[in-house]
Amino acid sequence: MVDLSVYYATGVFLPSYLAKALGIVVATGVNYKLNSLWTWGVKKGENVGDKQQSVLRNYLLLYAMSGSLNVLTNELMLTLLPDWILQLNVVFPSHATGEALKNTLLGSKELFSVKVDKLFAVLVATIVGMMVNFVGQKLWVFGKSKSQG
Repeated sequence: MVDLSVYYATGVFLPSYLAKALGIVVATGVNYKLNSLWTWGVKKGENVGDKQQSVLRNYLLLYAMSGSLNVLTNELMLTLLPDWILQLNVVFPSHATGEALKNTLLGSKELFSVKVDKLFAVLVATIVGMMVNFVGQKLWVFGKSKSQG
């Protein structure tokens, strides 16, 4: 959700690859902070030992790799998918169209629209990134610490 929000908010004035990369960087920071509080049990004020520094390093390397793959997948999907827009219109009753008909097409007004290719590209890229992150965290970032502990 963080990635998607930043991507759509900054995609208005940034190229898609920069907006997507910024979304991934912000989401990675939020994800790390939330995981450190809830999942890994690191309490505020605890010292970061060598083991935790190694986990952080591996975590950031993994997210750099998966983030790059995410951006590349998103750009590939935007290139391959047709430029479609899903639009929801509100249609006004014929007796109420008076002035509204002059300003809209056939007495309807756009209520909502979304670029289908952009939305689908984000979803596919996010799924690819999630799979890489899951496998990478299970086998590489946290896999060593479980087998040694």
